[in-house]
Amino acid sequence: MELSEKSEEEIVNLIMENESRLEELKKLLASTSKEHKIKALHVASRLAEENPLLLEAIVPNVLELLEDEEVEIRHSAIFAVAQISEIMPDAIKSKVKKIIELLKEKHLGIRRYAAYALALIGEDDPELVKDAVPLLLKTFEKGEDIYRANSACALALLAKGNPTLVLDYANKFIKALEDDNEVVRINAAYIVGLIGSQNPELVKKAVPTLIRLLDSSPPVEENVAQALALIGTKEPELIKDAVPKLKELIRSPREELRATSACALGATCHPEALKSLEDLLSDCSLVNIYHPEGKVFTATTISELVKEKKKK
Repeated sequence: MELSEKSEEEIVNLIMENESRLEELKKLLASTSKEHKIKALHVASRLAEENPLLLEAIVPNVLELLEDEEVEIRHSAIFAVAQISEIMPDAIKSKVKKIIELLKEKHLGIRRYAAYALALIGEDDPELVKDAVPLLLKTFEKGEDIYRANSACALALLAKGNPTLVLDYANKFIKALEDDNEVVRINAAYIVGLIGSQNPELVKKAVPTLIRLLDSSPPVEENVAQALALIGTKEPELIKDAVPKLKELIRSPREELRATSACALGATCHPEALKSLEDLLSDCSLVNIYHPEGKVFTATTISELVKEKKKK
């Protein structure tokens, strides 16, 4: 039975058992059938997770489909490319220009996965993906709300991958802290924090606005507290006026808000702030905390987080 007649699960298993069948998968990727191409791309995405070494042989075939005229195929192709970028970002660098072009698509999924792939490449090679930032900023600043939100999330991905990509645009993100679109505000706060973790001088004028935003919706408050923590890690004195509000927020019912507020209080190095953290020493809630040095989130308990901050 030909691969085209089998399920995605069956194709993955067959290739895992006999890698010579990759040649058949290549034929599916080059098929004239939209359904066959999409199925083959889904299999490529699975292989990226289960056996990356097998995937290397078909990466060029996957990349070709980023140019396909069918939007569904481009969507499946960029999803596969995003998966590939997690394990072998160098393999997709030849198509960076095309991936940046995909940020102009109307399809939100295509835009999202393109940004994710670019962010992973940009971690080690920001120069290669830098043209994505001004392109995204055009929609971020002006456009339909849904596309502005999509661009805000994409810019946050790029900033997380490598904050140097957004340093030159600090003022645009500071301005966006007061935007009417909540998703834009949330991501602007996140990006301002990442910029502050590199160069607090660029965002110090945003600190009063950030402190005011500690009294808004919980999702905004969480990212604002995280931003203050990142800025305060470099310049504790800049965020000292946030201490009274942060002391309130460590009693929030929301675990992530308690955690980010505790991070910010710890960053102030203020005796009163550090003393208030003692109330959280028995808080065993599990949270994910961002570490700018390694550009990763790690799971910890609020209690362990507080102990670490108090040591510092």
